[in-house]
Amino acid sequence: MAEKGDIVFKSEDSLWQTLKEGRKTWDARLHDISDDRIYRLSWGKWEDKPPHGRQPVYLPQETFVHFLNKKTGQLLRFRFRGLEFAPWAPGWCFIGLGGLVSIIEPDGHITLPGE
Repeated sequence: MAEKGDIVFKSEDSLWQTLKEGRKTWDARLHDISDDRIYRLSWGKWEDKPPHGRQPVYLPQETFVHFLNKKTGQLLRFRFRGLEFAPWAPGWCFIGLGGLVSIIEPDGHITLPGE
């Protein structure tokens, strides 16, 4: 079950399964800043003090992004890596996903990857 304030995108079962299995590490959505979820994912900051010899990296403000399986009600929680844009897909943004953190069942039971 998602908590208030979580960024949640509803997805079809087939997409949800590919995300869960790690076969897809991104999701494409319309880059619509009037959508609060996309707006919140758009913010971040540059790393203050990178290790010597390394360029600073851009750190997203949000830590996690969630995908709700419309068929089963299960929720995937991923680390959020940032938004990406491509010139061949104007008007779209690509949500970069890090590792799968947990799978949350409709009853609230949490499963960790590999369990």
